[in-house]
Amino acid sequence: MKDFNVLIIGSGPAGLFAAIWLERMGIDRIAIFDRNQYPAGGLLNDGKLNFDYRVGIDLDELQIDIEAAQSLIKEVRQIFIEFPRCQQVTFLENNKEIDEWRNVAQENNVQFIAPEQWHYGTDNGKKFVDYLRGLLSHTTFFLGTEIISIEKENGKYRFICQKNRKTEKYSGKVVLASPGRGGAYWFRDSSKKIGVDNNFGPIDVGVRIELNRKFYDPITDVVYDPKFIFQTRRHDDRVRTFCTNPGGRVRVENYGNFKLVNGDALFKHKTGNTNFALINTVFLTQPFSDTTEFGQMIARQFFLLGGGRPIVQRVGDFREGKRSSKSTFNSRSRHFDRCKATYNAVPGDITLGLPARIVDNLWESMKTLDKIVPGILHPSTLLYAPEIKFFDTHFPTDQHLETNIEGIFVAGDGTGKSRGIVGAAISGIIAAKGIVEKYF
Repeated sequence: MKDFNVLIIGSGPAGLFAAIWLERMGIDRIAIFDRNQYPAGGLLNDGKLNFDYRVGIDLDELQIDIEAAQSLIKEVRQIFIEFPRCQQVTFLENNKEIDEWRNVAQENNVQFIAPEQWHYGTDNGKKFVDYLRGLLSHTTFFLGTEIISIEKENGKYRFICQKNRKTEKYSGKVVLASPGRGGAYWFRDSSKKIGVDNNFGPIDVGVRIELNRKFYDPITDVVYDPKFIFQTRRHDDRVRTFCTNPGGRVRVENYGNFKLVNGDALFKHKTGNTNFALINTVFLTQPFSDTTEFGQMIARQFFLLGGGRPIVQRVGDFREGKRSSKSTFNSRSRHFDRCKATYNAVPGDITLGLPARIVDNLWESMKTLDKIVPGILHPSTLLYAPEIKFFDTHFPTDQHLETNIEGIFVAGDGTGKSRGIVGAAISGIIAAKGIVEKYF
């Protein structure tokens, strides 16, 4: 059995930055395990970096103040931007246009956030991961390695792993779990067996909007990924824009018994469209608090309605209460040809799969956004569904991100500690500092 000081689950931003900081603090014999050769998620999908404590970072969850968050952002920023293909896309200094957009948003009772933003694109994702891995010299990677079980024996944690049908065992003093959203449920179930507490967090449910980019260029030319936050009047629910991709494309994520839509943009090649998510944050309470099952239920329903593919509907049809059909999907007479779909979804009716309350919230927010950025509701605009962000597996932790079980720390999106690359990296650093302070 190979023995290490720290066993890290997941090679995404939380795991990598935890390892980088552990090495900086003098810790060696670190092991990172990932069932994939490269991490899934944000590092490979688009690569947008938001350097703002208001985006992807929950100060209360991480138990830090604004000053501490800004200090950590400054540290991770320096590492991120040294990647040669990472370029700044939103500039804040002396940018009067940002103030103008903020004023327009406030006039419509909408919160507008413009972070400093950098972007490296999906086509540079693997190179970016290689760059981060290259910063490590005392860390061993076990890639393409599946962890079968986590056990505790004689004061140490033991991983039973399988790779190429061979079983290997590894032990360590401390475990940091940063499984990402893709591994969140696996770690939840595995950690329960050794007594780690968890509960349900919120999920985001909505649509991905794709439109002719000329309608959204006035705002994305100023802020690459603008953040609009809406508080709906009817239900007082929270709706927000997320993951804007100027010149990007809509993509699908396959989860086996359902599929979700997402979007990205390449560094070099651009399309004639822009896409972004419009999502409604959903909290559930008693008697049914399982946001995991609620979100998957919606996703499976769309999988059934679309015959195994996501559904897409033109705004022109949506406004008239009609489903979109193949025969009229690119109708010139209705100006539908102004926006050509970048993903081959099934024309249909998104209201059949989304709860009425969510549809109402999304439509109210779209109408408000159209007042701020006219053209959003052009008849050709596309609404893809379902777009669901599962941040629902949440672990109660202390200020070091240690769980109720000594020696088990968590970080990243898959454990409810962040939403996005920068936030995940920061949570990994906080966990690394806690590991050293408490165990080394």
